[in-house]
Amino acid sequence: MLCPCCGNEINRGVRECGCGARFVGEPLDEKPVKIQSYGAIMNTVGLLALVVVTALTFTKFLAFGAVLVIWSAWRAMKLAKGDPEGYGGYRTATAMLSITLIAGIGIAGYTVTYGIPKFLKNREIRRDAATKASMLHYQANVLEEYKRIYGSYPRNAQEAAKVTNEPTPADYWNHNISYVSRIGAVANASNLTGASISVSNFELRSKGPDEKENTDDDIIMRDGIFYTAAELKNLLLVNAATDKK
Repeated sequence: MLCPCCGNEINRGVRECGCGARFVGEPLDEKPVKIQSYGAIMNTVGLLALVVVTALTFTKFLAFGAVLVIWSAWRAMKLAKGDPEGYGGYRTATAMLSITLIAGIGIAGYTVTYGIPKFLKNREIRRDAATKASMLHYQANVLEEYKRIYGSYPRNAQEAAKVTNEPTPADYWNHNISYVSRIGAVANASNLTGASISVSNFELRSKGPDEKENTDDDIIMRDGIFYTAAELKNLLLVNAATDKK
């Protein structure tokens, strides 16, 4: 073996070299030292933290990123089990895999039961709100302006467009919102006799996503008040019963 001080060849087992260097212990084993790696399990921990933070900050649907956490934990377990000297964190990976699986099943159940229906309901509310905003805009900028000039609402959308040059707006589904005067039939009949009539009531109606009129998803405004198809039907029944009295 070589002296670590002068580099001269010396016999193994001697306690002192000719250069005066003395050995204070046994020479180091030439076998390489293997250090355990915790990179795989640390990546899993970081990925879990990222999924939790983004899901709580932005949207719960990002919690489905737990699939990546499960894969990462399974990989860390596989590495630690196959090479325990080279990779550590087997117990931590097992615990994280179990926790993530249990939490994932719970989140999936909650999403299916409550999350998706709530998302669809909120989307429906946004669509209705966009359509109602278009109706309110048309009422304020066209119908009320027409009434201010002529003293009554227009008998039809074509009559309003001739004055304002603004057609009836489209709803959220890009379908034209219909406009009718509540006494349009009487007004049209009066034209034959030369009589005039003041239109004081109107209706704006969107057919909704099914594109069919007089169905439950219709969005209706009568005289500035919004109704569902069922509410309007009940209102008409009440008015009819009152008129009979």
